[in-house]
Amino acid sequence: MGMDAPRRLRAILDRPDAEAVVGALAEQDFHVTLKEVGASDAGPLLALARPEQLHHLFDMEWWSKAEVVPSRAARWLVELAGCSERKFLQWLYTADFELLVLLFKKWLRVVVIPEDEDLMEVRDRLPEKTLDDQYFWESRYPQFEDFFHNVLGYLFETHREFYVELLNHVVWALDPEVEEGAYRFHRGRLEDRAVPDYYDALEIYRSIGPEEMAGGKDVGSSREDAATAPSFALARIPPGDLLGRALSTLPGGPLLDHLKIELASLANKVVVADRLSPEDPEHLKEGLNKVSALANLGLHLQSGGEMEAALEVLEKVFLEHLFRLGQGRAARLRNALARIVEKGWIARWPWGLNILDDPWKERAEMLLEKSPRVPRPGRDPSGDFFRIPEDLRESEEFVQGIEGLGAVLEALEARVEVLGAGLWKEAQIGDPAQATLGVLLWTAAARRELDGAWRAEPLPVEAWPELFPRLRPVAVEASVTSWLDEAFPGAPWRSRVDDLLRPLFQDYVEEMRPFGETGPPEPRLTRFFLFASPESGGA
Repeated sequence: MGMDAPRRLRAILDRPDAEAVVGALAEQDFHVTLKEVGASDAGPLLALARPEQLHHLFDMEWWSKAEVVPSRAARWLVELAGCSERKFLQWLYTADFELLVLLFKKWLRVVVIPEDEDLMEVRDRLPEKTLDDQYFWESRYPQFEDFFHNVLGYLFETHREFYVELLNHVVWALDPEVEEGAYRFHRGRLEDRAVPDYYDALEIYRSIGPEEMAGGKDVGSSREDAATAPSFALARIPPGDLLGRALSTLPGGPLLDHLKIELASLANKVVVADRLSPEDPEHLKEGLNKVSALANLGLHLQSGGEMEAALEVLEKVFLEHLFRLGQGRAARLRNALARIVEKGWIARWPWGLNILDDPWKERAEMLLEKSPRVPRPGRDPSGDFFRIPEDLRESEEFVQGIEGLGAVLEALEARVEVLGAGLWKEAQIGDPAQATLGVLLWTAAARRELDGAWRAEPLPVEAWPELFPRLRPVAVEASVTSWLDEAFPGAPWRSRVDDLLRPLFQDYVEEMRPFGETGPPEPRLTRFFLFASPESGGA
């Protein structure tokens, strides 16, 4: 399993005992190997698989939440039959009868001729296909019709009683009972391998109260459970995190064994709840990174970041509870921002989040993801999961700043109809949908220099050469800051807004650095201001 997938496949197939080697793979390892190899090269592995490996593969691949996907099942079985008819028949005779009935119910419409009816009289009302003039059927998936016909034909010729029993159940068994039976066996097999049911896995996203955090953990039971320890997911803990440092200090023994099992079980739940798939290493890595990040955050919150306290917490508190604690705190901030976006001042702006400048907008989008993220300088530009208490503090301040920006926008009296009327289409901002809060602030600062009024209305292009010398970065920053001081004295969110504006001031410095005394930049290329169309004569 340490080899990359192509080398692993070659190493197996080059052996004279390849079937025994494949059969010796754990069901989870077989599934991962087959998915890593890819569908186009998976045939030799399917042809060598044990029935138990196939059952696990299909449990992972056919089901979506609590429902089987019939077209997906048909495609896999066509592939299996094409690779090895013997392996297909092994699977067919070992599959749950409830699953077979469910699949054929979804694949076919089957009708039985009534005993008191003459076939010649009713034949035109029956489906076209039949093998015995008693059961008539038509395929709901025409592309697989030949496959279904071959399977039924084989059963009819070699195992007539099974054929009759299967079709009788397809016709007469109640759909809910069949679905419940097939799902019960599917769920039981996954539980035997510590892969949780989808709805059970969602429990990790339920908020946790203080009463659930206390006690209940029995470290001594880990060795007894070793035979059923989960092996589906592997979570790697960054060594610099508190959780990683705490684990590295533990000697081998019951506590460390228990934590490994907890970690793999928690990772399984995230993989299932987020509907990730092991064949996509990047997506899987992202999901497992979330496990370590949020468990680390929960450990920080419970221990105050102290190593001795952290070790005590790990001995008494489940990792899943630490994960849920961290997840709940991150979700609380995401929900606070979502309220502003969906019901607050951003919802009232016609173009929603587009009112926010970058990096505000990028950060807001990270925080609004299903799994909230925070920027991590020097790392992945798409952000990182909440990992330490500072992430919570900084995000809380960010949300407070975004909320304060609503008051700033209201004070600017930026009317959409005014912004759109006469806006210069050739300018960098030629559409009101492109106008951000930063652009509105800079335009209002320029308006103050032009006519003494602080309002976010497009500037006359002809005034730009005279106006630009008064819009040096230092002057604009002083103008914006003084206006905020006058408009919002003592506002509790004021310092948060200043933090948000700081990168915009720096961007403006960099933008204007090349323009000294030689003249203003071309207004068409200036992204910090709105300009009125020359034909309109300005506002």
